Amino acid sequence: MSQRSLSRLLFAIFLVALIMGPGPGIYLINPDPENAEARRFVLGVPIVYAWAVFWLGVQAACVAVAYRRLWRELPKLNSGKSDQ
Repeated sequence: MSQRSLSRLLFAIFLVALIMGPGPGIYLINPDPENAEARRFVLGVPIVYAWAVFWLGVQAACVAVAYRRLWRELPKLNSGKSDQ
């Protein structure tokens, strides 16, 4: 995969994760308070919290892949010392 297509893919995934985490994605999984049978916990963790942590993990994975595959080492800046 070329760097350009990988960067576009990571951008799209990150954007979806950014929207789905705290945005309209919450309405997809937030249980109705009036429904007594609604599932409110996943593995002992509130479902809304687990949803947000999942999308945060997706964002972190995008940053990690970009760091390992796309971002190159920047040239070192001169610290003001003369090369003598």
